[in-house]
Amino acid sequence: MNIVQLTAENLPQYRYALAALMIDAIKNNMTTAFQHSRGMQRHQDAERYFHSLRDQMARHDLLMWIAIVDSSLVGSVQMGICQRPDGQNRAEVLQLLVHSGVQHEKIGQRLMQALEQKAESHQRGLLYLDVIAGSSAEDFYRSHGYHYLGELPDYALCSDGHSHPSAIYYKRLRTGSAENVVSSY
Repeated sequence: MNIVQLTAENLPQYRYALAALMIDAIKNNMTTAFQHSRGMQRHQDAERYFHSLRDQMARHDLLMWIAIVDSSLVGSVQMGICQRPDGQNRAEVLQLLVHSGVQHEKIGQRLMQALEQKAESHQRGLLYLDVIAGSSAEDFYRSHGYHYLGELPDYALCSDGHSHPSAIYYKRLRTGSAENVVSSY
């Protein structure tokens, strides 16, 4: 397995495979993205979504990694870099997706290790994320050292047409003084 950090320049060559990964996640209720799109429209919406990330990636506001096994893209994760002056110590974990055919093969773990290493190297010692409350993602994050903070009611609109709460998790990679934080972007 290879974990590759994508850039704004090489993102287009993976856009179709990323969209297919997103569709697999939707079909298996692992994400609420594009739930209301159907068929080809859903795939096109997913491709447009990944294309829309290029500007953020070019500015280094968003970082993305993919997992490749036997020339197939089987996983991805994104990290949103907080740009606020008071947020130079934190980043958001976004869209951890692992293909349903390779679940439980430590792909998610390897993607998160790459993300956490990069976060630490850029002095982002606090990571946070949200997942659908009650989903299996909660077990994954808890088993990887993330702490439950609470829930946001009605946060995620799901395919059943109803809003569901999201559980908020965080992980401290390090503790330290704010005066040691320097932006490296």
